[in-house]
Amino acid sequence: TEDFARTMPEFCGVISKNPTVKAVKEKIEAEEEKFDFAILDDVVLNAQNMDIRVIAQQSEQQVTEVEMVSELSATDVVLDIRSPDEQEAHPLKIEGTEVRTLPFYKLSTQFGDLPAETTYLLYCDRGVMSRLQALYLAEQGYTNVKVYRP
Repeated sequence: TEDFARTMPEFCGVISKNPTVKAVKEKIEAEEEKFDFAILDDVVLNAQNMDIRVIAQQSEQQVTEVEMVSELSATDVVLDIRSPDEQEAHPLKIEGTEVRTLPFYKLSTQFGDLPAETTYLLYCDRGVMSRLQALYLAEQGYTNVKVYRP
């Protein structure tokens, strides 16, 4: 699992606009006083535990309507949806194919701004995030999205 965990995105640090890295105790305590812990109790009571290995299997079963491709056509654009840190550390370069970067956490708000006549192949290292994002976009009505698995 270490290899898999190393490639998992850190959602809080990535999605948060201003993640707290050095918290001031007094500020935390002041915010906690405003918090309704009954909501937290309810969420914990109704929480479901899932084995992370099952998530990949389920996403494969759910994304049956989103095509997975390993070969590219001349008009395809590969959309690298990895986090900016991953993109910088290991840039994706495919000879003869346009590669654009758009982190997974911006897809829902920015995919609609891309030209609709272009087919976009989502790429991430493991394929899990790209399948989940492709499913989401397909559910939103986009038909110009596929998953790229070289």
